[in-house]
Amino acid sequence: MSMRSVTRAVRGGACVVLAGAVLAGIGVGPADAAPVASSAGKAGSAAAPKTVLLKVGGKPVRREATRAGFATGLLAQEHIGLDHNDSVQIFRGGREVTSAKHKALRSGDRVKVNVVTVRVRTHRNRVKPRTVIRKVSSLPAGKRKVVDRGRAGVRQARVRLEWRNGHRVDRDVRKRWVRKPHARVVHVGRKAGSVPGTNNLNWGALARCESGGNPRAVNSAGYYGLYQFSVGTWHSVGGKGMPHNASRGEQTYRAKKLYASRGRSPWPNCGRLL
Repeated sequence: MSMRSVTRAVRGGACVVLAGAVLAGIGVGPADAAPVASSAGKAGSAAAPKTVLLKVGGKPVRREATRAGFATGLLAQEHIGLDHNDSVQIFRGGREVTSAKHKALRSGDRVKVNVVTVRVRTHRNRVKPRTVIRKVSSLPAGKRKVVDRGRAGVRQARVRLEWRNGHRVDRDVRKRWVRKPHARVVHVGRKAGSVPGTNNLNWGALARCESGGNPRAVNSAGYYGLYQFSVGTWHSVGGKGMPHNASRGEQTYRAKKLYASRGRSPWPNCGRLL
């Protein structure tokens, strides 16, 4: 084979081994053949596995990425499965370069797999109703009466806990009412006040004369209770509601206030008994 034929064969892409054999046959020295062998070494290094550090929870270990040189290939090679919460970080030269699983790797890269565990728990708690106390005149002083038992509420708490590589990194609590509580209502008879200058009068006699001593007495003419108050007069001395619905003590207290302002005149027939 002539020198022209050998040159055409090398330029035309003939294999390195064949080119080396031909060149040796025509007396070309090792020094002359070195560039060809060097190019072959470079072609082989392109397919060489990449040595990286792989960290999954514990200490990093050295691994050779042989599957296409991508992070996903490395994970498949090491039989590491990821769920939708897990993530991958790739560090190069001490800095994070990407968190994409399909990023091509280089030798010396550090691949960190973050194993994320998420747990969600739901709790329901019973909330006692508050108690509302109202002082009323319809009960004797100090007497209590539950007029509304109320209803307990139910509050739900949703707790989301997140761990990354065995360490808890997040706790999120969200609360909502499933049913709001309804207050318990208690009526307590209020103590009748004192009116100066009226305590030494005979209020029992006045009550017996006006209503027969019946605090629930109702007169068809529009008078109510122990002292036969009209609704207008009752309200004028601070009474609430209807006179005959108030307690004895409350009715007597309002009668004393009426006497303090108008004397015996509101009771033209029975006022003489005071």
